[in-house]
Amino acid sequence: MSRLGTELFRVAIDVPKGLLLKSNGSQGVVHANAAKARDLRRLGYIKGRNLRMPGTVSEPIDMLTVIRYPRRTAKADAPNLYPTVKHLEDGLVQAGVLADDSYQYVKQHIFMVGEPTGRPRTWQVVITGHRIEQEASHEHG
Repeated sequence: MSRLGTELFRVAIDVPKGLLLKSNGSQGVVHANAAKARDLRRLGYIKGRNLRMPGTVSEPIDMLTVIRYPRRTAKADAPNLYPTVKHLEDGLVQAGVLADDSYQYVKQHIFMVGEPTGRPRTWQVVITGHRIEQEASHEHG
C-alpha cells in the first residue's frame, strides 16, 4: 500500500449502537435495516453539508475510514462495519462532497481501528478522502 496523499476532506460521524449495520450476519430484520440505512445516509448527508466544501471531489481518491469503538476491545474488526460506512458514504455523495463512491472514484478503501470514543453505545466513523499522489515509480526504468 502506498503512502496516503494530501487530505481533501475529513468528516467524523457519531453513530449510535442502534444504527450499526455489520457484515457478520448480526444485522437484524430487513425493514429495520432499511430504516437504519436511510438514517445513516441522512447522517452522512448532514455531516457532508456541514463541511461546506468549495466543490465536489471528482478525482480518484483513496478513502481512509477509522472506526472508533466506545471502548477498547480485542474483537474490534473495522471492515465488519462496511455496511454502516457504505450508507454514510452515500450521504456524502448526496451532499456533494464526492462525485460518486464507485470504484472509478474510490480506488482503495482502507479501514483502521482508532482510539475509543469513551462514550457508551456510541461509535464514531471518521472518513478521510486523500488525493492519490503519483510516487517516483520504478516501473519505467
